[in-house]
Amino acid sequence: MRDPLFQIILFIIIILLSSLITIAIGRFREYLKEQKLHNFLKDFEYLEIENVKLDSSSVEALVLLARAYKKEGDYEKALKIYLWINKNVKSVEILKEITALYVKAGFLEKAKTVAYQILQIRPRDKETLKTLLIIDEKLGNYKEMIDIIEIFEELGVNLEKEKANAILNYLKLESCKEFCKEFKSIDDVYKKYPFIKREYISYLLQKNPEKAYELIDDKDIYNFLDLIFYRSDIPKRFKENGKWKITEFTPFEIKVLNYLPKDFATLEFEYVCKNCKKTFPLYSKRCPNCNELFSEEVIFNLTEQRNLKNIEL
Repeated sequence: MRDPLFQIILFIIIILLSSLITIAIGRFREYLKEQKLHNFLKDFEYLEIENVKLDSSSVEALVLLARAYKKEGDYEKALKIYLWINKNVKSVEILKEITALYVKAGFLEKAKTVAYQILQIRPRDKETLKTLLIIDEKLGNYKEMIDIIEIFEELGVNLEKEKANAILNYLKLESCKEFCKEFKSIDDVYKKYPFIKREYISYLLQKNPEKAYELIDDKDIYNFLDLIFYRSDIPKRFKENGKWKITEFTPFEIKVLNYLPKDFATLEFEYVCKNCKKTFPLYSKRCPNCNELFSEEVIFNLTEQRNLKNIEL
């Protein structure tokens, strides 16, 4: 039979070894984290982790570096910097940057979580509330968008464009019951918010083309030309025998196109935001750059004709 004292000593040794191993593993993990951060910051060439002290000047330098990465579209590196700063310096502004980067990178749920952290500190932060509007739109949470808009209304801020956008999105999915009883259909939204005319015409071209064309006059047809350019049902008051009707409002590109052989040239369309002046190849009701709603205008480019078939949009 074994000595009881020996068993006690053995038990103590096992406990000590377990503790030492646990401590060693913990320290090794911390070492790996430090090395990972060290290697990451070595990419900046002039910045070494040993020399970083998070006083106001070093934080400002790191923020400038993160902004540079953000501008270049390297959201991962920008996020790593901001997340590291946030562990050491608690700042609402840093949390806002993290939220914006999560949105840019497509991590919407993470962005929403951080946005709610900001609102716990600043419940009426308008910038964060607007960011939540964009996140909820991307997630399809239109009811939550309306809730946020109602908060803005309580703050005395009227967001007609945001409200129209939320109702428009909601009505495309189902009837609007609780928060927009006055709107039975998209027709009602257009009557109240005429600035959604492009979205309304686009919708009607699928459901009721004749009514869509009735809404377009000689003056503003070129604001919607991209929507009808390849259609085969264009009324003769706009186009006849392959030629566009020339009026005092006709853009130069259309006039030139009329004089060129049919298979020689065509139009391509781009979209410029009236708010930030950025140009995009595809239309979006919310500007991808500044997030302004219903701000994009169509611009025309004459280009060499390609093999295109008539498309019913």
